[in-house]
Amino acid sequence: MKKHTFEPEVQEYLKLKSNATRRIYGITLRNFGDYYTKKYGVSNVFSHFLDRIFDEKKKPPREQKRLIETELAEYINVEKAKGKSNNTIRAYITTVQNFLKYKNITVSARFIGNMPPATTKKSNGKHEWYLKQIRQFVEVTPDYRDKAIILCMFQSGLAVNEICNLDYGDIQEEFEEGILPICIKLVRQKTSVEFKTFLGRDAVKYLRLYLATRKDLKPDSPLFTKLRQRGGEARIMSDLVRDRFNEISQDLPFIKQKGGYNPARPHSLRSAFNSQLVGKIDETLREFWMGHSIGGVARAYLNMPTDELRKLYMTAEEYLKIEKTSREEIDQTTHTKVPPEVAEKIKLFSSDVDRFRDELAQSKVEVKDLKEQLKSAIEMVYSFEPILNTFSEIANSLEGQELINKIHEAKEKQEMKDAQEEDNKLRAEITAENPAPKKVKGE
Repeated sequence: MKKHTFEPEVQEYLKLKSNATRRIYGITLRNFGDYYTKKYGVSNVFSHFLDRIFDEKKKPPREQKRLIETELAEYINVEKAKGKSNNTIRAYITTVQNFLKYKNITVSARFIGNMPPATTKKSNGKHEWYLKQIRQFVEVTPDYRDKAIILCMFQSGLAVNEICNLDYGDIQEEFEEGILPICIKLVRQKTSVEFKTFLGRDAVKYLRLYLATRKDLKPDSPLFTKLRQRGGEARIMSDLVRDRFNEISQDLPFIKQKGGYNPARPHSLRSAFNSQLVGKIDETLREFWMGHSIGGVARAYLNMPTDELRKLYMTAEEYLKIEKTSREEIDQTTHTKVPPEVAEKIKLFSSDVDRFRDELAQSKVEVKDLKEQLKSAIEMVYSFEPILNTFSEIANSLEGQELINKIHEAKEKQEMKDAQEEDNKLRAEITAENPAPKKVKGE
């Protein structure tokens, strides 16, 4: 089917949406357009639909029919016949409703008689974190990099891809000056929304310990890198973070693995940031810190002096702390540069952790191979059992004894024959080396 081209007023409506929403709404409106074109044979779908609606509204109220609801009800029947799910159909109708609302036309779903009920999706099993559990998660994590990633996500509300995309330059100025909490200014890729958030004291503590193991940090250096990378430092990727979280969470008794699906995936920490602040911090401010689209209010927060916004975050940070460290102690830690000898020890320790992890993984492989070899050997032994039983039965029978005696006799004869041949061979060699003296004539 030819792709439907939207009229200017629809294009103007879609321009008001974010890139992601524009794409989804474009799909749903085209679907309605295909239905409408097939029914009425027109290409200017929404102009035609709007003309019909406004013409109907010109009639006296008692003569007006529910043209929109009737049209949408028929559209629903067509989509049901195609086997579309309830939630998909509801999304189609909601998009059309939203466009009509943009044109100052209100449609109530209550008067669409066959509007399908929403289907509740099965929970994805995302873990709901408590502060105590976050603390345990950090404690069982073996290296400073992963500790820092966990706390940066939990205390900032950033998504895993946003954490991975951070550069040292995003925190450099305040990090090197020892300012707490550290403000980060970003543009969320998913929504193209400009926002600010913060890294709390706990996150900065482990971030400082981790970065002490890195050399030659530049503004464009990735904030988080792979632990082992030949030829330089490679930026960590979100898949690796997910794998590490899955590996680390195996040691947490409160994490219930569900068929290989890890509830303690990175996004659960972003959700934990929000849930910890519900009822304690203004919802709009929480949404702003998480990079959600909140309209003009976001601009007000964005233009607020950073120090004022920092004070608001410090209030929220009271609900995000996992360590009972006083402000004075943490301030002293963040202002004190890690001595080179300590940084070197940290780096060596991290290297040892990596080496032990690799050795453990290799040992697991070797143990698995040995188990397979042992299993094969046992199976081979069992496969010889019938043959051994047969030999045993033969040996214990009278015929078997006679056969064994004959074998021994034949063996003895062969040994005597071999000995005789060896003796003759030796005599021949001696004779050849010591020939008998020739007799002289006349003697």
